[in-house]
Amino acid sequence: MEKGTLVEFRVQGDGVDSGRQPRLGVLERPEGKKHWIALDAKDQSHTLHPRQITYTVSGQTYQPRDIPAFLKSLDAFLDPSNLEIAWEILLEEGRSVGPMEMAQLLFSEQSPSCCYAAHRLLSQDKLYFKQKGEVYEPRSAAQVTELKYQSERETQRQQEQETFFAHLRAALSGETVEWQSGDRAYSTAHRTLRPSGR
Repeated sequence: MEKGTLVEFRVQGDGVDSGRQPRLGVLERPEGKKHWIALDAKDQSHTLHPRQITYTVSGQTYQPRDIPAFLKSLDAFLDPSNLEIAWEILLEEGRSVGPMEMAQLLFSEQSPSCCYAAHRLLSQDKLYFKQKGEVYEPRSAAQVTELKYQSERETQRQQEQETFFAHLRAALSGETVEWQSGDRAYSTAHRTLRPSGR
């Protein structure tokens, strides 16, 4: 790695599922034997161990002020629905891919923006691909069907719960509420979960 390299990195407290946008920084200088000092788009410095670097953007060097424009250049490529077609092709071929191959497959080019967009799509995907070292392998059709089913069930459960609480708030404020069959399941579950010592 060298000065001017753009990297994606994690810092302490950034969980894999933290929901936070990935952090980008430009390597400024080495720090000790292994660490690097990186500057983010706000010129804040971060001391990074190689394990914290999750992706290296290759092909050119950058300045911290280039980061917002680089992120903006990704907008046209970050459509997760593209992954389903790529998954079908790769599942049929029985092969794994890295971000560069995925960029070629999805966007027919391997520019720094396209490769990083492919990395983002793959690293944030929880449905079609699983990471194995440096590459991503397609999940089996059965696994994808099961994961879709679980996701749909979770979405339905959350909607039912939101509807129940909306009805409950309305009833508590004195409004007439037409209770649904799903509400009964939630009211029963909440009565069951309530501490018994009254």
